[in-house]
Amino acid sequence: MKKYIKFILFIILIYFILKNSYLLIESIKLSFSLCINKLFPSLIPFMLLSNILVNYNFINDISDFLNNIMVKIFKVNKNCSFVLIMSIISGSPSNGKILKDLLDKQLITTKDCQNCLNFIQYTNPLFVLGTIGYTFLNDKKLGLIILISSYLSSFILGIFNKNKNIYNYNKEIDSKTDNLFSVLNKAIISTINTLLLILGIITTFFILTSLLDSILNINENYKFIYGLFEITQGLNYLSISNINIYLKTIISSFLISFGGFCIHAQVFSILDNKKIRYLPYFLSRLLHGFISTIITFIFLKLYY
Repeated sequence: MKKYIKFILFIILIYFILKNSYLLIESIKLSFSLCINKLFPSLIPFMLLSNILVNYNFINDISDFLNNIMVKIFKVNKNCSFVLIMSIISGSPSNGKILKDLLDKQLITTKDCQNCLNFIQYTNPLFVLGTIGYTFLNDKKLGLIILISSYLSSFILGIFNKNKNIYNYNKEIDSKTDNLFSVLNKAIISTINTLLLILGIITTFFILTSLLDSILNINENYKFIYGLFEITQGLNYLSISNINIYLKTIISSFLISFGGFCIHAQVFSILDNKKIRYLPYFLSRLLHGFISTIITFIFLKLYY
């Protein structure tokens, strides 16, 4: 029976792909354009930089500087401070890439990685302030409110999501490293492989949302629901809807903090074979979204 069901589902899928072939081709083109023109230029510098810094003593320096914050407040390995700083600057899925590099170097444990994932997830600040605030909502102040709400809600999650069984595992990176050219070569190869993985996942989700749109035929004002799958599409639909600007801001805040299943898939694909559980991460993203929404609502009440 399972074989028959799988075969029927396969036939149905092929039917919708062939029926909507033009729409899918346009979705693939759009996903490539988004990645190459907007996403990759913001990710490449930080991915290269983080990969190079992992091989030198910068992690030790920043870990010592932020030791009290990471260990005493968030109850995680002090080396996770590097993930926090770089994620704030570059956003997700860079956090997954940095965590993988630290795990490979045995600078953090799998438990540290799980705890970090539960509260260290941000969207690129340039995307939030520029694309969402200036382009989608036509108000930079609203973009700033969304960004601050996302950061505050993440810190709140970190404080209440402490690892109660923290132990001293603060291994420092070996001062002996490869030469700069060797490190740069490895950083470039690693970055390219990660970007290709991200491109494939984003394209897959663009295809999925296009198929869903052709099947469900949702009203234009509510197509922002696709942001649960891929946030860029959802935010774009939200910007052209007839919804009140304040409600748009609140919904944008939730989508940004939740991240969308596309971001989730990118992070966990990068962390493949690292034995990280998805359910705690998913629940944390939901909670992150709700807390961020509440903070955004408070800001709007106070300043608008």
